[in-house]
Amino acid sequence: MTTTTEWVEDHFVAGHLALDFANTVYRRWPEPGPELLVETADLAGWLALIGLVPDSEPGVDEAALEDARALRALLWRVFDAHIDDRSIPASALAGLLGTARRPTDDLTLHADGSTTAQTVQGSLAIVALRAIALLLDPPPQGVRACDRCGWFFIDSSRGRRRRWCSMKTCGNQAKAARFRSTHA
Repeated sequence: MTTTTEWVEDHFVAGHLALDFANTVYRRWPEPGPELLVETADLAGWLALIGLVPDSEPGVDEAALEDARALRALLWRVFDAHIDDRSIPASALAGLLGTARRPTDDLTLHADGSTTAQTVQGSLAIVALRAIALLLDPPPQGVRACDRCGWFFIDSSRGRRRRWCSMKTCGNQAKAARFRSTHA
């Protein structure tokens, strides 16, 4: 029996919607950690918390959950390349563009540039569109990956030297490990 992921503030530390979506696994390295999108309810909860699915949406099915995991894998590929200052893999970019190109019934683009999802697929299209926008116009702070878990984040620290996704989690663990190693 599995339990539904309880989404909390600590899951949303990236500073960007697409990066937070890419972080829907417990950790990316040194080896992949537990999956946070285990059940359809996990994806539904994440999308609802972010406000990407209207209340009238009947729910997330298994196909949408698989599409979400595939989108996350594409995000890993493109943002890892971005962080490493490599060209974005053409196949990953094509996958993002394919996800972003949804039927007009799934997504509404408003005159002010905002978007509204009509379906779960439309929500995934919005995540892909935001990722593409971030890749095309990266913030001056830069996208980074946590030294401990691999989660992505926008480095908004004053000195642009942030190393962890969150001081509360990975930062404290790193400092505790360093203390133990010097005081052993």
